[in-house]
Amino acid sequence: MAAALGEFLSSPPAGIPAEVFEAFGRTVKTDDGILPPCVFIEAVEQSSVAISITDTNAKILYANQAFEKLTGYKPEDVVGKNQSILSYKVTPIKVYQDLWAHLLDKVSWNGVLINKRKDGQRYLADLTVAPVLDQNGQTIYYLALHRDVTEVHELERKVRNQKVLIESVVDAAPVVMALLNNEGKVLLDNQDYKKLMGDLRGVEPANFFLESLSEVIEYDRKLPCDQRKGFINREIGLKNSQGIESRWFNCSGVWVNEKNITADNYFTDTDECCLLLAANEITQQKRQQNQIKTNAMRALMAEQQLVHGMRETLSGAIYQLQAPLNMASAVVSMMERRQGKNNDVNAFQSALMEVIRSGEQVLESLQQSLPPEDREAVALVNMNEVIKDVIDLSIHRLLEKSVLVDWEPESELPYINGRCYALRTLFKQLLDNAIDAIDEPGCTRREIYIQTLHVDDAVEVVIRDTGPGIPLNKRHSVFEPFYSDWQHIKGRPGMGLTIAMEMVQKHYGTIEIDPHYHTGCSIRIRLPINPSEFLGQEES
Repeated sequence: MAAALGEFLSSPPAGIPAEVFEAFGRTVKTDDGILPPCVFIEAVEQSSVAISITDTNAKILYANQAFEKLTGYKPEDVVGKNQSILSYKVTPIKVYQDLWAHLLDKVSWNGVLINKRKDGQRYLADLTVAPVLDQNGQTIYYLALHRDVTEVHELERKVRNQKVLIESVVDAAPVVMALLNNEGKVLLDNQDYKKLMGDLRGVEPANFFLESLSEVIEYDRKLPCDQRKGFINREIGLKNSQGIESRWFNCSGVWVNEKNITADNYFTDTDECCLLLAANEITQQKRQQNQIKTNAMRALMAEQQLVHGMRETLSGAIYQLQAPLNMASAVVSMMERRQGKNNDVNAFQSALMEVIRSGEQVLESLQQSLPPEDREAVALVNMNEVIKDVIDLSIHRLLEKSVLVDWEPESELPYINGRCYALRTLFKQLLDNAIDAIDEPGCTRREIYIQTLHVDDAVEVVIRDTGPGIPLNKRHSVFEPFYSDWQHIKGRPGMGLTIAMEMVQKHYGTIEIDPHYHTGCSIRIRLPINPSEFLGQEES
C-alpha cells in the first residue's frame, strides 16, 4: 500500500493535472534542508487515523492501512468506488446535504455518520472532510479522516442515561435535595428544591440551610474530604418576616468526593468535596406539636392563673382587712392612754381587744392559705414568640368576639433575660383586658394593634385597642387590686392590670398608659434586655 501511495505521489496518475500532483507530492523546505515526499507518505500510511482521498465526485483514489483496519475494506476493494460504499443509509439526508453544502463552499465539514463495515457491522464514524485546492483555488480532491466513536458514544449515552435516571429519582424524592460544592454553589437540585425556591420568591434555599447549619458545616470544612462526617436529622426553622419560624425542616447532609476533571489535574488524583443536602419538611408535624404545646400551655396557664388569682384575691382581702384592724388597734391605744375607770369604757376596750385578736387570727389563717408562688427560672426569651403564644391562646375568644388583631413585630428583635411563663401571663392579662374593653357598649370598631420594638437596651411592646379608653383621672386606679369599671362585664375581680403590673415589676420594667392616645387605650411596656443582675439576685 505504501508503494501504491508512493506511486500516486511520485508521478501524476492518469487524468490528474500536474499541479494537483504537486499539491500532494511537493517537497517541503526547512531550515535544516528539504523534507522529501516519502515522509508524508509514511506519515499517512502509519497514521492511526483512517484516511481516504477521493476525487470531486467522492470516488475513492486512496485509503491507508488504518482505513482497512476500521472498515474491513482493502484498498483494492474500494479504490475506484464511491465513498458511499460505507454508508448504512440510515443517516438523515440533511446530514449529507449539510456536508456537501460545506464542501461546495470549499469549507471543511465535521460530523458523525452511521457507517457499516465490510462484514455489515454498523459503527459511528466521526468524519472530517476537507477540500484540497489547487493553485487557482479550485477543489480537486477531498481528504477524509475517519474515526470510530461507537464506544465513546455508548459510554456518553450510558453516562447520560444514568444521569437522567439519577435526576428522575432525585426529582421524585419527596424531600428537598441539592448538591452543593465546597463554596456553597448549587450544582444539582430537584423539583422540591425548585418549589421551595418559588415559595421563597427566588431566594436560594441553600443560603438559608447553610446559614442555619453553619456551625456543623464549617467544622467539617476544616477537615480533609475523606474525613468529613456530615450530619443527620438537624432540625431547623425557616423564619418569616416577623422573625417567627413558619416552616420547619429535618436536615441531613453527606459529603461526596468528586474527582477534579480539569486539564491541569489530568495526571493527579484530586478530590473535590460536595455536600449532598436533604431536607424533609416537618412543618405539619411541628404545627401539631405546637398545638399540643398550646393546649398544654393553656391548661397550665389556666391553673396557674387561678392560683395567681387566689393569691391576689387573698392578698387583697388581707390588705382590706388589715385597715379596720389597724383602726381598732389605734382606738384601743387611745383608751389605754386615758386609763379611765369607766366600766363601760373598759368593757368596750375589752370587746375591741377581742375583735383585734379574732381579726389577727383570721389574717394569719388567710396568710397560711396563700398558695405558694412558683419560682420560674430565668432564660432567654423571644418576645415575638411570647406574643404569638398569647395570640394562639386567645384565638378562640378573639374569633368569638370578632376582634381583628393587627400584629407588627420587629423582625430582628433581641432576646431578653426573663421568665417565660410570667411574661406570657403579663401579655395574656393585657390582651384579655383589651378584648373586654372592645366588648363594652358603644364600641363599633373591634381592633387590637400589637407592636414590638427594639429601643436602646430594651424591648418595647405596644398594645392598643379601640375600646372606650381610660379617663385621665383613673389611669393610676386601674392598676389597683379589685378595681373594675366595666359596664358590660360584671363579676370580674378586677385583678388583670394588677397582675400585669406585678409581672412588669418582676422584670424591672415599666408599664404606662399613653395620655395622648384618645381613640381607645394604648399601653406601652418596656422590658430591659438584660436585667440579669437583678433577676440573679432574686434567684439567689
